[in-house]
Amino acid sequence: MGYMTTITILNDGFSQIKDNPKEFVDKIGEGMNGNRRFLGSTEINNVNSFGVGNHCNNVIVAKSNHADDPRLFISYQNSMDTIGWGNDDSTHLEYRKRLVKIAKGMIQYEEEQIKKLEQREC
Repeated sequence: MGYMTTITILNDGFSQIKDNPKEFVDKIGEGMNGNRRFLGSTEINNVNSFGVGNHCNNVIVAKSNHADDPRLFISYQNSMDTIGWGNDDSTHLEYRKRLVKIAKGMIQYEEEQIKKLEQREC
């Protein structure tokens, strides 16, 4: 198996992606390595937000991970982040707590939906 890269696109800025395809691909390349060039320096993060064209954050790229390593992503409020395995300690504590709370709610909802499906099969 190889490596996988997770990308989120903000639809509001999609026209800029269409107009700047090379820049889009270049940003994906930066993000899949965990890099983000910013004001003359390079930051290394698990998830980076990029601007393409004249839009400031229309592409979010998660650092590549091995295809056998599971990762859990939460995308909302024009952002995406990873929780659990593969996360680093750069994310603020309160933000991480909020992501875990959201994830628990999502898992609870999914468990309820599974129970409904199982009841239909009986």
